[in-house]
Amino acid sequence: QWFDTAPSRTCPQCRIQVSKRHIINKLFFDVALEEQTAPDAEALQNELDKVKAQLSVKEKEKRECQALVDGLRDTLDVRNATIESLQKVVGETEMLCSSLKKQMKFLEQQQEDNRSSKEEARRLRNKLRTMERIELLLQSQRPEVEEMIREMGVGQAAVEQLAIYCVSLKKEYENLKEARKISSETTEKLKKELFSANSKLQKTVSELEMTKEELKSTQKDLKNADKEILSLKKKIDILQDTLKVPSVTRETLSRLVFESPTPVELRHPKLHRPAHSDEINLDATFDVDTPEHQSCRSPFSPAKRQKLDKKPPPVVNLAKKVLKETVENWADDLEDDALKGLLPAFIRNSVLSKKPSSGSLLGPHKNMGTVRMGYDGLGGRTKFIQPVSFPAACVAVVMLWGPDLCSSSSVSAIWESCSPVNQKWTGILKEPSDFSLSDSI
Repeated sequence: QWFDTAPSRTCPQCRIQVSKRHIINKLFFDVALEEQTAPDAEALQNELDKVKAQLSVKEKEKRECQALVDGLRDTLDVRNATIESLQKVVGETEMLCSSLKKQMKFLEQQQEDNRSSKEEARRLRNKLRTMERIELLLQSQRPEVEEMIREMGVGQAAVEQLAIYCVSLKKEYENLKEARKISSETTEKLKKELFSANSKLQKTVSELEMTKEELKSTQKDLKNADKEILSLKKKIDILQDTLKVPSVTRETLSRLVFESPTPVELRHPKLHRPAHSDEINLDATFDVDTPEHQSCRSPFSPAKRQKLDKKPPPVVNLAKKVLKETVENWADDLEDDALKGLLPAFIRNSVLSKKPSSGSLLGPHKNMGTVRMGYDGLGGRTKFIQPVSFPAACVAVVMLWGPDLCSSSSVSAIWESCSPVNQKWTGILKEPSDFSLSDSI
């Protein structure tokens, strides 16, 4: 106000030029100061009453505000409890919402699956319907097929369906062609197998007929062989009854008669009966031990020439061995005087000094024999061993001793021990009376 009203802007005290930017240290007001008076009691009382009234008003306002604050606090507690309950409800609601969301997702998935299943079922129904129509097309007749084509109508779907039918028919036709080709090949193969089987059957039937004929002939041969065996047994019984040799040599000569083989010229072709069964195996073979070939000199040479030979013939050696054992067996029976007179005294004495403990007339010439060819009974020929029989050895003994050492009684005993077949086989003596001491053998 001073700056605005003063005629000059100089300080009235120091006369310094000032402006509104300068700080004024001292201010001089034109109002006079009130005089200091003594305080009045009534005025103070009024002031006090006035202050008390203001204080009571303030206290009343304070009480009202406190009541309002208490009410607000109660309301706040209620609101807090409500908020907590609402929070619990909100949590439960959120959990329910999450579960409902999961259920909703599951239901949506189920709905999607149901939709896809329905679509698949629809597609399968269409495919089944198409297959049924194709089957009907393949199996039915022409009128039914034409009726089905008319029912299809006209359009893009009908054209596609007809294309499917054509492709299916073409594939089925190709499959039928392949199956027919395979069937024809199988038929040709079976025809070839049938032809080969029929040829094999005819061959087998012919072989069976031949085998039956061979079996009949073999059975006939077996019957003839059985008859021959029976006749030979009867002859052997008759020969055993007619033997009149002393008791010591009777058993030995009987065994020699049984074991003496029949000559090949007198044998009939036959098959041996199997040992463990009645069936005859036509494929069986027999292994025969063939001894080493020994050169046999003629037994009809003079006795003096035989003494000069370093190695006597096998028949002569066999005759010596058989004679030696026969004399030893005969010397055991000293009570038989007739047997003692058959052999000379010097031979009997020399043999008795070397009497064996045990033995048989078959022991020394067990493996002696010759290899011959004969009929094997199956339409062929085979080799076999023909052992030297006892009668042939006895004749060889007579040939070895000579007419000077053999008496007529010894020759008769040797001749009687021979069977009629062996007598015919030897071909040396016809009757005992034909032999005389003066004959040269």
